[in-house]
Amino acid sequence: MNGLFASFIVPTYNRRQWIGQCLDAIARQTYRNFEVIVIDDCSSDGTIEWLRSNPKYSSVRIHIQEKNGGASVARNTGIRLSKGELITFIDSDDVLEPDHLETAVAAFRQYPNLGLFCCDAVMIGPDNETLNDGRTWHTVNGEIKRYPVKSGLRSLTDIFLFSNSFPGFTLQRGVFEKVGYLDQGIFPLDDYDLALRVAGGGYQVYYYHQPLARYRVHGTNSSGAANGIKVGREKLRCLHLALERNPEIRALGARVSRRLSEVRLELAITQIQAGQTAAGVKSAMQAFSTSPAMISEALRFGKRKAQRAMGAV
Repeated sequence: MNGLFASFIVPTYNRRQWIGQCLDAIARQTYRNFEVIVIDDCSSDGTIEWLRSNPKYSSVRIHIQEKNGGASVARNTGIRLSKGELITFIDSDDVLEPDHLETAVAAFRQYPNLGLFCCDAVMIGPDNETLNDGRTWHTVNGEIKRYPVKSGLRSLTDIFLFSNSFPGFTLQRGVFEKVGYLDQGIFPLDDYDLALRVAGGGYQVYYYHQPLARYRVHGTNSSGAANGIKVGREKLRCLHLALERNPEIRALGARVSRRLSEVRLELAITQIQAGQTAAGVKSAMQAFSTSPAMISEALRFGKRKAQRAMGAV
């Protein structure tokens, strides 16, 4: 796989404030064999006019969607328009480190059956301020969930029990033809669903435990605290779909029950915080009935949701 050509797919919707930083970071990649495609999902803030008026971005291919369809639809459009053997996703409010693509390409060269490369990410705020004292997405979540992760290949079981940060997801083009494209119907957990389908489809998944991306936390994040109820429901859906597609996961036994209960408890806490007390109590009871051990975990997961509310994860 020498000389791999990569395509950066950058969906955007009203992100003029940050898209320049995203594209500038792509331009600084140490691996130089790539193209950049921006898919605009009908922005109304002058994003495209600004890009087209700036000579610095003249090499960026711009496609404007006919109607606003969501980030997954935009990404899928980008895949179809791209020419790369590798496809790298980065949202227009996030940033990649200069050695991201070089590291991903090296992994694909090392593992011929690799379908997905993912990495850790540092959390930043709207003005580029570093959050969590620089502790990364996987470090924070690994500590909260008591699930340490390290660089290396991840199995379907690993991914079922612990998801990966999305910025910088890089996949072989042929993977999409086998496992399917991103599913807007399960957004914003479409990335988790995709990772589960890649691993369940017989491809290898490699995780690099270094922050090769910066994930921006702000008030309009689709997967942020404000959308916690939808995130929780779609995460449960991802897990159930994975169990339907790959029933061998059930061999994990109690760990499957615990994982489902963990997500139900997260959903319960989010519902209660949002004032949906009855729904929250129902979700909590489902969590406890599926895995009684989760009762002792309720306070710990409450702390986790509080951390999320503060932009921690």
